Amino acid sequence: MTLTSGDEGLYGKRVLVDVSHAIERFALAAPAGPLVVVAMFQKWSYFEREVEVYRRIAASGAVTVVGLAEDLPPRLPPGIRHALVGADDPLAREWSVTVLGPHGGATLVATDLERVAPGALSLEGGRQFRGRWSYRRDEAYREILRLRSTLPLTDDGRAAIDDVLAAVVAVPEPAVQGWWDAPLRFLTARADEADRRRIRAETRLAEIEAEGRDRDPRTGLHTVSFLDRWTRGLGEGTLPIGLVLLRVLGVSEVRAQHGLRAELAALQGVAHSVGGMLGDVDTVVRMGRDDFLAVLPSWTRADVARFSEEACARVGELAHRYPFVALPGVAAATVTRRRPLPLPQLAHQVAGAARTRQPVRVLAG
Repeated sequence: MTLTSGDEGLYGKRVLVDVSHAIERFALAAPAGPLVVVAMFQKWSYFEREVEVYRRIAASGAVTVVGLAEDLPPRLPPGIRHALVGADDPLAREWSVTVLGPHGGATLVATDLERVAPGALSLEGGRQFRGRWSYRRDEAYREILRLRSTLPLTDDGRAAIDDVLAAVVAVPEPAVQGWWDAPLRFLTARADEADRRRIRAETRLAEIEAEGRDRDPRTGLHTVSFLDRWTRGLGEGTLPIGLVLLRVLGVSEVRAQHGLRAELAALQGVAHSVGGMLGDVDTVVRMGRDDFLAVLPSWTRADVARFSEEACARVGELAHRYPFVALPGVAAATVTRRRPLPLPQLAHQVAGAARTRQPVRVLAG
């Protein structure tokens, strides 16, 4: 969906970043006078990349507030105020930048949908948001009012924002804002389409380059090197990811007892059984000779538990197909926002399940 000013649209992360940078430069180019800039960054790791820009904004004299879903206050450059929100606060899912002064305003407000676009080269790069942007002062004014009332600000911070709001009210609404929005809509739509073409081209190129490196030749499943690349850069506490580590008992002995052809048939049977339950964004990674990891972005805990049970049941049914060898499966599962992913804990749990033949263990997130 193409981004349009004032209307809600579906945002890919790349375009969202570009629009945010444009609004930040709008703040840096503002005429001398009162100015307030409030930005929600979700996590410190995202803001850390933009610290220098916000240092310059604060140094210009703008009231500068950064909202983060963190437990402890970060160390920030002089002049930048922080506002911390809890992980369960709706603001923790917001990515926004709002600039307001007497002579103009701009705002981008997007909500993390906690899902990934199909075909994304990485989970972080494929994150999707829904929101809107505008270069109209009245819309920026409303956003500042909303954030002033919802963010946990200090009394001094509220007073500083109130001074800017009073200065804005004293100046008539700029008459040329319609002119600003029209070319910006055009440029943003072009950037959005160019980004979509780039993603399609990069995805196809990556598929070609990864055919050998990122695919297990015996099963066609992704490898650990793919998993490392696909999950790189994910922010702590953001996208929920379902993980199911399936251990298929007996795979290691099939080749010795029944030959290479039987081993390949058994492995491909496992891959087909588990792969048939995946959605467009999900994948299965071969982690070792007997271990298969299903990576399920945005899945609920209940759905992940059902996936685990079904995967074990399907693998158990392979005894009725060539090479007619019983391959019982056990699994450990979780839904997590932790980074890095808790793979060692899953491996420990699945080892325990293998010893007791308990089909499924579900970990806390």
